[in-house]
Amino acid sequence: MRSDDARRVLDAAKARARAMDKAVTIIVVDAAGLPVVLERVDDAAAFTAVVAEGKASASAFMGRDSAELQGMAERFPALVAGFATRLGGRFVALRGGVVLREDGAVVGAVGVSGATAEEDEEIARAGAEAL
Repeated sequence: MRSDDARRVLDAAKARARAMDKAVTIIVVDAAGLPVVLERVDDAAAFTAVVAEGKASASAFMGRDSAELQGMAERFPALVAGFATRLGGRFVALRGGVVLREDGAVVGAVGVSGATAEEDEEIARAGAEAL
């Protein structure tokens, strides 16, 4: 994930968050789930940075949007707990993480936290559409 691509994703997500008047944290991670860019928009609460990173890391690791992972967590909680342990806690199976792909390959993910789950996902999707 190139930093200019990550910044474009973050900026598009930030524009959506501001249009919705939501104070959120937005993070873009690479395919390994490692942070490329992160911003706490409009004084978002500090804990949202941890949650947003967990959503993005989980999506990148699994190659699935975190909304799908939420369903997996409900059906297979032990499996998701194992993933969270393997990733040092950076695996949050809640809506708001969206996979980033180029030519069909996973290149990273965007994670958002601080609004409702539905709003987090909408903001993340706006970012993903910019790639």
